[in-house]
Parts: sequence; C-alpha cells; structure tokens
Amino acid sequence: MYFKVTYSTIYNWKGSGTEQEQNDPSLMDSFCHLIIAHEATTEATWIILIDQGEDAGEPATNCIQYIVPRICERVKLKIANLRVFEVWPYHQGDPRLKYTEVVISDISFDEYGDRVLRNSWRPTDDQDAKILAQLIETVGDKVIQDEV
Repeated sequence: MYFKVTYSTIYNWKGSGTEQEQNDPSLMDSFCHLIIAHEATTEATWIILIDQGEDAGEPATNCIQYIVPRICERVKLKIANLRVFEVWPYHQGDPRLKYTEVVISDISFDEYGDRVLRNSWRPTDDQDAKILAQLIETVGDKVIQDEV
C-alpha cells in the first residue's frame, strides 16, 4: 500500500464536540494530533487521531461520534470510503489496544442538526498497525507544547 499524507495538524474541540458547544467558553478545550492519509490504490482515506496524554482535555474516544463528522465536513471527506483509527501511545495494558479502529456503521443527525455517527471499536490488525506506525513515524506522533 502507498499513502499520501494530506493533513497533519492539531485538531481542537470543546465539550463532546457538537457544533453548538464549540462557541461555549465555559467548556474545556480538548485536542489531539490529527493525521489524514489517502491510500493510492483503494483511494481509502485514513483518519488517525493520536491522543496527547492527560493534559489534552477530553479524550477523542468520548467525542468520536461528533468530531469525525465535523472533521469530514471541514476537510470535505466522504465518510463512505473512510477508515478511522485512534492511537494511544501511552497504553499500558494490552499493546494491541495501542491502535484501535473505529468501525462506522451509520451516520444520522441529532435533534440539534449535528451529524452523529454510530460506531464501535476493535483492535487494529497487525498489518494496519504496522502501516499506522510507519505513517506516525513519518509525520511524528507528539505535539510540542510550551511550558507555561
């Protein structure tokens, strides 16, 4: 497989990631490292969300149903040909859970008009884990944060 990385940025959100929460200053700021890569032959798009540790706010896992549709809307990605992965570099338990795939089964709208995806998680298989490790090594998995 051949990939082209098209995005590597810090993705920010507030609260659980709904659209209406984004302008609420009382909600905590959260962030993760977002990498978007396109596979050349299948044209699949991989979204990689890398957790940045305890000081990064609400984990992406708790907000995934809202932030993935918002990322797709912002970057103009089609959910139909999308694979989403969460990466937990600091996972202490089962090393297979360092990489998990978000399995998207449906997308709908909530009562506020926000897109919401129905999803589940599974450990990433060995081949995909190797690809993820290579992509992250190429781009870098850490965000440099200034000391306050």
